Amino acid sequence: MTTSRRILVLGLGNPILGDDGVGISVVREIRKTWKGHPCVECVEASLGGIVLLDLIAGFDRVVVIDAKVTGDANPPGFVYELAPEDLGDAVRPYASHVLDLQTTIELGKRLGQKMPSFVKIFAVKIVDNGIFREGLTPAVNGVVPGLARRVIAEMEEV
Repeated sequence: MTTSRRILVLGLGNPILGDDGVGISVVREIRKTWKGHPCVECVEASLGGIVLLDLIAGFDRVVVIDAKVTGDANPPGFVYELAPEDLGDAVRPYASHVLDLQTTIELGKRLGQKMPSFVKIFAVKIVDNGIFREGLTPAVNGVVPGLARRVIAEMEEV
């Protein structure tokens, strides 16, 4: 990495909701296996909404790792690479705690915040995000090391 641009690796999820904590698990794996770089900050977050604005403002690039429940045929543990535009249009939220990533980026720009020029999302398919338990299922846990390596490679390419 030869740049001085600020990069955020953001692991989202709730580790007491089983597979929903996969984003946090990936960030923890990155911290264990990568020596890091002064321009890269790895952050865990269990809250969404307006909190995302405070977390991503000021960074040039953001890589988000999160869980995704889908109805498609891909198996649990499948990793989707997405851009914010892939998430659909920004929404008009009824409360600050329901802001999605796309809406948060748009809001930050309208408020004059420095928002990232590049956002990549790694979404890991999970089956259920409503079961109270700690730990990931074997299918989801199995992708954590490889996804951590992919995110590290993403950072080293910059």
